[in-house]
Amino acid sequence: MRPRPPRSTGVAAADDRLRVRPQAVPASLPTLAPVAVETPPSRIGWWGRRVSTQQVLSFSEQLLTLLNAGLPIDRALHVSLGTIEHPYFKEVMQGVFLEVEKGNTLADAFARYPQIFPRLYVNMVRAGEEGGVLPVVLERLIEFYTRSIEFRSFLVTSSIYPALLFVFGSAALLALMVFVLPKFGQIFADMGQALPGPAAVLIAIGDFLSAYGVWILGVVLAAMAGFQYALRDPLWRDRWQQLVLKVPMIGLLLLKIQLARVCRTWGTLLASGVPILTGMRIVKELSDNLPLHRAMDRLTRAVQEGHGVSRPMLADPFFPRMLGQLAAIGEESGALDTMLIKVADQYENDIRKTTRNLVALFEPAMILFMGGLIGLIVVSMLTAIFSINDMPL
Repeated sequence: MRPRPPRSTGVAAADDRLRVRPQAVPASLPTLAPVAVETPPSRIGWWGRRVSTQQVLSFSEQLLTLLNAGLPIDRALHVSLGTIEHPYFKEVMQGVFLEVEKGNTLADAFARYPQIFPRLYVNMVRAGEEGGVLPVVLERLIEFYTRSIEFRSFLVTSSIYPALLFVFGSAALLALMVFVLPKFGQIFADMGQALPGPAAVLIAIGDFLSAYGVWILGVVLAAMAGFQYALRDPLWRDRWQQLVLKVPMIGLLLLKIQLARVCRTWGTLLASGVPILTGMRIVKELSDNLPLHRAMDRLTRAVQEGHGVSRPMLADPFFPRMLGQLAAIGEESGALDTMLIKVADQYENDIRKTTRNLVALFEPAMILFMGGLIGLIVVSMLTAIFSINDMPL
């Protein structure tokens, strides 16, 4: 029987290829054979396979800390495995560790799990491995994901209060219309008297909602389902997205949200050594906005033909002129990546200001609207109550 070659040779070869602070593995550290730790097919259901961006960010931060401490990549992955609590994510990282132990690159190992590590993550890690600057690339990835999570959290928290205000205000109106006003109508019907005009109209509306509310709800849900189904067709989705982009204030806000993500991702990729055309193809897939896809296709063809980035941007009406001008400055100074990230910062600041202004305008408008409707119902009820005194005994 031929003796097996020592495992330390494979680890050293993988470490030299990754070029992340080459360092010999101490003899006291255990070496894990792939056969011994290979995991069976996952038995975790689909509900347990959701791995959040925050969990990937936490793993990246820990991996960066271990690499900066001088550990080789395989040892850093092995140590990180013991700190992962999510069952499926731990199972995935065991697979990544085994792939690295077999001699594959870290990027190739990540690429086997696209549902966890998107193309952006994989390509940046590959660029870091090829350039020997994996810790630097991980720092940029961590900064990128941190800013993205903060920005997404801001958008979510900004919309919570207006949404709750609308939901509870609508619920209060429906309760008054369906349950309270009909009782007044029954009182007047028992007395054989006619209701005052405003109260009669509101009670008629309440009776209509009581009788046909379920059908109305079904029609609304069916319309929403039909709308979602229609958006699966690229033609209808394209028309809808173009229409939304033309809405005053809202369209510009949504465009800035899309472009902020594109610019930050593209700038981060360029700063990490990813080729410009590869980066453009990656950022194009970050959005499902078809007008943006067409604009990025036009820009990609122009770059392939040697026209640069700024000139096609300035000539394309889809891109804001400020973006083209700042891209021109970045090309002239040789710092296109830095300029793209600054554009993303500027857009995100504009988005925050616009969102705060819209929320500040929406809250009092919603309060006045809901208060006016509820006040109208209350006044109609009081009018009906006072009219009882004028009835003949």
